[in-house]
Amino acid sequence: MEVVKYAEAPFYTAPNHDGVTSRRLQGGDASSADCAWVAYSEFPAGVVVPMDVGTFGKIYVVTQGVLTVRQEDGVRHTLAERDSIFIAAGEARSIINDSGRPAAILVITSAPITPNE
Repeated sequence: MEVVKYAEAPFYTAPNHDGVTSRRLQGGDASSADCAWVAYSEFPAGVVVPMDVGTFGKIYVVTQGVLTVRQEDGVRHTLAERDSIFIAAGEARSIINDSGRPAAILVITSAPITPNE
């Protein structure tokens, strides 16, 4: 078993996530978890993550505040605390915090397979 204390969880910067603070809680450089990566990301009020396509699926679980996830076709999903969304690999999305208050999410993704595996 491996415990990762939040205060010791490594920070990382996701591409195009300016203003977002993220920490890896499990997997990657945080632990040897090989089934999933789990992260915690904080979105200050007014942050907009531009439209981007992910290379693998992900689940967002809102743990604080309200966020909007916008699909490429313009459909918007407003997510409040404890709401979640699954975004499949190849689906484009934008994340918007226009609530006027801080928000945060858990991000859960499958662990990427490295060429050596």
